[in-house]
Amino acid sequence: MFDQTIIRVGVRYGVMCGFVCFVFVLVLYFSGVNPFGEMGRITYIPIPVFLFLAIRYYKQFNDTEIGFLKGLRVGLAVSFYTALSAAMLVFLFIYVVGPEVLQTHVNEMKALLQETREEQIKLLGQKMYDEGYKALDSITPSMLAADDFVRRIFVGAVFSLVAAVFFRK
Repeated sequence: MFDQTIIRVGVRYGVMCGFVCFVFVLVLYFSGVNPFGEMGRITYIPIPVFLFLAIRYYKQFNDTEIGFLKGLRVGLAVSFYTALSAAMLVFLFIYVVGPEVLQTHVNEMKALLQETREEQIKLLGQKMYDEGYKALDSITPSMLAADDFVRRIFVGAVFSLVAAVFFRK
């Protein structure tokens, strides 16, 4: 049930991927773009690359007859460690840089809500729209890092399914 090789491959490739994703965040920030807004989706590009590399490495050196479930376990391990390391680095980044990166993100989200106000009210209702708009003022660095963790692990899980199907025996 517990395979240390899967964990070792997951840690190795996941931490490297998390670091590369964080470098993308830094590049976006220093180029003057909000790394947590719409352009922040670029930081997810390394995830499928590292997932395929990790499963290929595992198949090549550990289990040449890898099945779907074992490939999925390798992919999910890489996704978890990617999300964990990237979220921790994002959390530290927000604290080091200061509240201006957080305030920039909040202002961009408020502007986006204002642009799509009519559609949001039709979809959610006036009360939910107002509550969501007010909730933007209470975003903390830990909330932003947790959101980054959830998004990365979700993206990684989707690509893990694809990679596991691709590499199965």
